[in-house]
Amino acid sequence: MKAPENFKNSRPDLLTALCILTFVGSGTGFLAYFLAAVFFDKATAFIIEYSSTHSTEAISPVYFVLLMALSAVSLAGAIRMWKLHRDGFFMYAIAQSGLMFLPVVWLGWNSFTVPGAIFTGVFVIGYSMNWKYYK
Repeated sequence: MKAPENFKNSRPDLLTALCILTFVGSGTGFLAYFLAAVFFDKATAFIIEYSSTHSTEAISPVYFVLLMALSAVSLAGAIRMWKLHRDGFFMYAIAQSGLMFLPVVWLGWNSFTVPGAIFTGVFVIGYSMNWKYYK
């Protein structure tokens, strides 16, 4: 039986999938950056042990707080797009750009990641493909 038009979900499947993935990614990022800021000493030890970085002198709790705030804005943007609001797209795109370039500004170009740029580009393009559904 076909659902009546007024009961049909007006959010496209692609937008739904992108939003759910962003909820998971930005929500996890928010939590991870929050924990890194609160438990900064343990976080720096973790970074040294599990990454190619040998020094964390350039990093401070403020760095993680800024990343946490950008993750929150990204998450808020995804929530707004879930509700089909256009301002969510701009919130998301600006926050993701900040998440991509804050490490570059703070730590230098060696912190730029191509996979991060690709994922950001794919998601921004995916969200922009749903522009006509936003109010």
